[in-house]
Amino acid sequence: MEFKNHRWSIRKAICWLSFATVFSGCSMNVVLEDSVSTEAQQELLPIESFFNDSEISGVKLSSDGQWLAWLQQHNGAPNIYVMPSDGSVEDAFPLTAFADGADSFYWDKHQLGMFVSKDSDGNEQHQIFRLDLEVKDKTLNLLNTQNLTSKKGVNYILLGQASKTPNTLTLIANHDDPMTLKFYRLDTEAGKLTSLMTNTERFNDVLIDPKGFPIAGVRSNPDTSMQLFIYKNKSWQEALKTEAGEILHLSSYNADLGRVYFESSFGEADTSGLKQLSLASGVITDVHTDPHERSDVYKTLFSKDGELQLVSYYYGYREDYPISKEFKKHWQYITNQFSGRVEIDVISINEETGIWLLDIASDVDLGAFYTYNQADQSLRRLIDKDTRLDSESLAERRSITYKARDGITIQAYLTLPKGKSSQLPLVVLPHGGPWGRDHWKLSDSFFNRVSQLLSNRGYAVLQPNFRASTGFGETFIALGNRQWGTGAMQHDLTDGVEFLVEQGIADKDKVAIMGGSYGGYAALSGLTFTPDVYAAAISFVGPSSLVTLVESFPEYYRPFISNWFKAVGDPLIQADREDMQARSPLNFTDQIKAPLLLVQGANDPRVTQLESDQIAIDMYQKDLAVEYILAKDEGHGFTKRINKLAYLIKMEEFLSEHLGGEVSSDIPEELTTHLAGLEVDISKLAEE
Repeated sequence: MEFKNHRWSIRKAICWLSFATVFSGCSMNVVLEDSVSTEAQQELLPIESFFNDSEISGVKLSSDGQWLAWLQQHNGAPNIYVMPSDGSVEDAFPLTAFADGADSFYWDKHQLGMFVSKDSDGNEQHQIFRLDLEVKDKTLNLLNTQNLTSKKGVNYILLGQASKTPNTLTLIANHDDPMTLKFYRLDTEAGKLTSLMTNTERFNDVLIDPKGFPIAGVRSNPDTSMQLFIYKNKSWQEALKTEAGEILHLSSYNADLGRVYFESSFGEADTSGLKQLSLASGVITDVHTDPHERSDVYKTLFSKDGELQLVSYYYGYREDYPISKEFKKHWQYITNQFSGRVEIDVISINEETGIWLLDIASDVDLGAFYTYNQADQSLRRLIDKDTRLDSESLAERRSITYKARDGITIQAYLTLPKGKSSQLPLVVLPHGGPWGRDHWKLSDSFFNRVSQLLSNRGYAVLQPNFRASTGFGETFIALGNRQWGTGAMQHDLTDGVEFLVEQGIADKDKVAIMGGSYGGYAALSGLTFTPDVYAAAISFVGPSSLVTLVESFPEYYRPFISNWFKAVGDPLIQADREDMQARSPLNFTDQIKAPLLLVQGANDPRVTQLESDQIAIDMYQKDLAVEYILAKDEGHGFTKRINKLAYLIKMEEFLSEHLGGEVSSDIPEELTTHLAGLEVDISKLAEE
């Protein structure tokens, strides 16, 4: 079994504001009883334990099934580790040592080798590398690293490797014209790039066939309607057009059956369901929808012959629906091995051997990678994602709901310090995007682990899936249109604070707001537009001006961001520009009452350094409390461990000063020295 998911989406390749690279269940009321006791007091965990160099991610099995590879910190950045698939983690060793890390990697389908995608210090100008490998004395050796793409200023995005045309990759890139994205075929032996197809249809979502050729594409229109096209008889033919705002995402393509699967809310439904399109007849068939009618499709799994195996949805918790009888039998066995709530992801299934590769984790456990053998129904814990973070020391992460001021239900996650539930200092932690969402699993995002760190320091942490968050249907997304900063999206955060204050959980005088990307913008908006709510704010790569943000986007973004203009505005339209100015925190710093900490990567191409610089200077000139740390070797989020740890030290100190939480007692001198090197002298910045 395999994911027949040869899919590219510009929503992933150019995640406008989301911070680094997405079920229904029991949303519960907040428990009010305060169970503080001496025994319940938690030991203060070292910051390093939350982000240590033993953490692994992205495990993949080689095409011959003999080797496992993953990303892990080495040489100061994420690099590729490998081990024999029948070995143990003690047998693992680093295969690469890139100083600025690898972003992703893929095993060669046809021979022993790898392809690596990496940028330079977070600039998101990704290049493609080939790793030539050989096995000698039962050890995997790196023979050569070849840069297959080398044109500076270009972002090469790997769509996939063709299964029927060896030694070729399909890419999309602005290679010939900085302002235009086209499809290319890359010869992995010669390193030769040839044009495959223009992108005149402006597709932002594509599936490729076994020969590496685009077979289905989705286009977003200026009115936010979407069109699905299929490539038939040597031309693109429209198969479907949605109404404005309806959801449409490609899922998978099955060449043998001539079917395209996609997720859409077109028609009467508000949430997206899984649908099937016959390429021969053009007939569209409903396949599966959320029985609770409140969540969009989250994930799907198909067998090698195109049979649907699993559909998943996500409200507060993940809910999985196994489909085929045989798959259901094995799925039930696996789930029965765990007494508590866990999330199970099927990474791959080898139908010839019957070996499954699984990722299983929870809210307090980064989890592990497992193998499951269909033949004898044996489940083997293969590799722990993190051997140093003790799950027993972490706090439960609960799904809750509360009502916004206009009656809309907001789903959120609440993490409380162990043994405490009343009059707590509170940190509101809105997610990035905003077209994304928070999930329950600890390993889902950087900030989920930050929430555990904050909980360990005595804070309650609220992570609301405010309107415009994805996964809750098309109407919920549309409710965020033109509601940034001063509207309902920000009110959803304020109403969450008021809810926890009314419940007696939060101390209304000790509330901070912190987030990355859109979450950073929300933090700045909270500080400026609702200055009486927050006692402090932290903006991590957050835009301070919607106008300068959009004006910094590359020109080739414009055909792909109709949802952005619908939701936020187009600065080329005067009325929109004025509205965007009215929602830009930079223009309202005179309303700020609380201190601000800014965090920025100098190479960030999405939210450029200007966004933090300009509000830092403005606040400094007005004698307002502002601090600023800048990493010159990072982009839209921090990937290097030492930068992450330095930021967390600063975050801990800043929140403790203004909200009164606990701080680490023993910080390594290396980290304090590194943090000092990141701190910006704003007085000198203002003189430039």
